[in-house]
Amino acid sequence: MMENLFIEQTSYTPQVYFDEEGNKLCLTGRSFPEDATSFYTPVLAWFETNKNNLQANFSVEVLLDYYNTASSKYLVKLFRMTEELHEKKGLTVSIVWKYATNDEDMKEAGSEYKQFIDIPFEMVEVEKKVL
Repeated sequence: MMENLFIEQTSYTPQVYFDEEGNKLCLTGRSFPEDATSFYTPVLAWFETNKNNLQANFSVEVLLDYYNTASSKYLVKLFRMTEELHEKKGLTVSIVWKYATNDEDMKEAGSEYKQFIDIPFEMVEVEKKVL
């Protein structure tokens, strides 16, 4: 049975939740926590605890309008853990990187991640900028 995951969005941290119906882990908002380790450790721990219960067609969906270097380190860890689901369990998994129209920085950031992540990595342009 899957554990629930819901972290409320703040001015400095994204909303993080697992959408069981959609079989996706979602991060939305801004990510520049004062202590990235304290913020992201529970997210990675949730992933580790629940990875054996994740179903095929699992995705990590990211829609950020800003993140700092410390957050980037944890995004990479999350992406690598998702890759392992494919490599070790044979699950069909993907990363969906959403970016707002005219947000060239986030579009470029997604393109950079896409280059070194070895699972489907979808770039999706969305209408609005996240606040």
